[in-house]
Amino acid sequence: MRARDLDVLGFPKLLDALAARAVSEPGAELCRARVPARTREAAEKALERQWSFFRLLEVSGSLPLTSFPDVRESLALASHEGAMLPGDRLVEIRTVLRQIQLLQRFLATRVATLPALADLPRRLQGLPELEAALSHMLDDGGVLLDDASPRLYELRSALLELRQQIEDRLARLVQGGENAGIADRYVTIRNNRFVVPVKAATATRMPGVVQDRSASGETLFVEPMFAIDLNNQLMLLRKEEEGEERRLLTVLTAQVGAVRDELVRACAALAEVDALHAGVLLARRLACTSPAFGDATFDLRRARHPELILRDATVVPIDVRIGADKLALVVSGPNTGGKTVALKTLGLLTLMAQAGLLIPAEEGSIVPWVEGVFTDLSDDQSIERNLSTFSSHVVNLVEIFAELHTPALVLLDEPGGGTDPEEGAALAVALIDRLIAAGILVGVATHYAPVKLYALNEPRVELVAVDIDPVTFVPRYRLVYGSVGESLGLAMARRLRLPADVIEAAETRRESAARELATAIAKLETSRRRYEDERSAIAEERRALAELESERASLVAELGERRRERWSRELDEAREFVRELKAEGRAALEILRRREPGTSTAVATFAGKATAAITARAAEIAGAPASVDEPPQLGDNVEVVGTSIRGELIEIQGETARLRSGSLTFQAPVANLRRRLPDAPTRTKTTARPRPRLMDDDVPHELNLIGMRVREALDRLESFLDKAQEAGVGSVRIIHGLGTGALKRAIAEFLARTAYATSFQDAEPNAGGLGVTIAILT
Repeated sequence: MRARDLDVLGFPKLLDALAARAVSEPGAELCRARVPARTREAAEKALERQWSFFRLLEVSGSLPLTSFPDVRESLALASHEGAMLPGDRLVEIRTVLRQIQLLQRFLATRVATLPALADLPRRLQGLPELEAALSHMLDDGGVLLDDASPRLYELRSALLELRQQIEDRLARLVQGGENAGIADRYVTIRNNRFVVPVKAATATRMPGVVQDRSASGETLFVEPMFAIDLNNQLMLLRKEEEGEERRLLTVLTAQVGAVRDELVRACAALAEVDALHAGVLLARRLACTSPAFGDATFDLRRARHPELILRDATVVPIDVRIGADKLALVVSGPNTGGKTVALKTLGLLTLMAQAGLLIPAEEGSIVPWVEGVFTDLSDDQSIERNLSTFSSHVVNLVEIFAELHTPALVLLDEPGGGTDPEEGAALAVALIDRLIAAGILVGVATHYAPVKLYALNEPRVELVAVDIDPVTFVPRYRLVYGSVGESLGLAMARRLRLPADVIEAAETRRESAARELATAIAKLETSRRRYEDERSAIAEERRALAELESERASLVAELGERRRERWSRELDEAREFVRELKAEGRAALEILRRREPGTSTAVATFAGKATAAITARAAEIAGAPASVDEPPQLGDNVEVVGTSIRGELIEIQGETARLRSGSLTFQAPVANLRRRLPDAPTRTKTTARPRPRLMDDDVPHELNLIGMRVREALDRLESFLDKAQEAGVGSVRIIHGLGTGALKRAIAEFLARTAYATSFQDAEPNAGGLGVTIAILT
């Protein structure tokens, strides 16, 4: 990849945004060092690694990762014989060791289902013995603890005792030292020796050594004669203490140096975890997903340019795609419509995927696998080379052709610009034709009419226009495929109130062919918009009709259910009658048994037959639909005998009935109506046929979908809801996590249109909050 192309597409800026989310300098360096992979296998491996880390954090929540220091220089110094690292450097190494051990334990229990991350726990090699030694001997400030060694403890104890002795004697001196010329009643230190303040005018009263004087000169700091020997002893003890401290720090440094290689490898793994974590944070900010690589195609669904998102600008997602039988995408339309942004989005998202970064697009997106992305998008003149705009473009194109080989992606913004329009258009067509002939993927933004006509007639080229409001000319920032975009230069100039005579003169000077072409394009665009509006209206009408049909089916099912409930009540009454009859019969049998043998058997047989008949009738009613011979009722699905008229019975007035079929109503004699048997039952929100209940241990109440792709998650969800409804569960928990929100939205849309759930809502904050959806089942 050329550095120029990476800069033009904004790849370094994106890496800066990635590095800003790292918690360490080594992690940030790894982020800034990311480059598109040279092979497809390496790119897919890096992308899978980043996606696996994203899924890991979706399931496990936050990573136990905090800011840690850069110890690479310290490790290099520790490898030298006799080296001594200061205490604060050793504490930094201890901090890194603790972070490594913490992450190793965290990842070891979580990467079993994520093969792409399986190496991380092994590489995060902890060194508990070294960490224990550093913790035992150093405090958090890097100071050696008293019990770091017996000799250090002995020296510091002696120092403390001697210091206290000196301070006590000097304190007694200043408390009763009026005759010695004491200036103030305190003991202080000058030149690392304990002294007392004495008035300069009476300094001769205090025998001793002057160690310092005040700024005003009125006070001298005198070391009394008796304190000289004590201060000397104190100084010698301090020297011994410093020597012991140096010895201990050298020992600790040697321990670090002995395991330097292991530490370097573990720190490299730690930096990689930091970079992967930064990738997850950036992916959440940009609402990213993992794409697939296409051989000679791309399909970016609802793609968004990362720079616009990071600037908190309003971003309209776009679909950027090219079919398997195409090689070039030619984008036309007015200025400020988003042509260049569309090309840059394609180029930058391709680079991101090849560098192992998730991209801001919907699931199912495909980026092209190419070994180079080349751009000619800037219109800056080459001042250093004293080149014009056109010459600069040509020089850049020469360099592109010199390095170009398949597979590659070339992005051109108004190729042929900066010179005569006729020559420029011819050059643009020739460039596109040459590139696609070589099997190169091409993205082009153009205003030239000849280029649009070429794209319209060339089967290997996908023609697309950026959409605008036909009245206000405000860009809608979406791409319309199979359409020719209008440049609208003169129309915009008129709207911006350029003098009318100038506009009219420009219209007059346009060649007739150009005017005719512009008129034809305008007519095509008008027709396209009209057909698109009509298609939207038809789709909306179909949706409304589908909702009405669903509502009608629900009402019919509800009426049938009510009818079956009424029959069930009547059967219950009949069963109760039989039970009472049996009870009365048993009471009478005791009397009849003595008078007439065989009576008991006959009565029991009668009761058994009656019970069996009622049971059979109950099963028949529960499973069979209403008979077509029964008189039709309001809400029934009926047909007019001898005609093709069918519909729902909505009104009966005397001998006349009214039917509704779709948006039409019909009148017919009640005598000519016949009920229609319902179609084969489908799953609705009320079910007549009883379902066998599951055992309590098998009753499903919760489903975890975290880490799954949308299609896989929805398949699992449908099967889960079917089992839950069969078991008679009233409500279920659906765990999907937060992430980019794509899975949560897909689940909400599924629950909104499915017949399984009557309503759904987010869980309470202490029960999962926005990461869990509670569905109430039918």
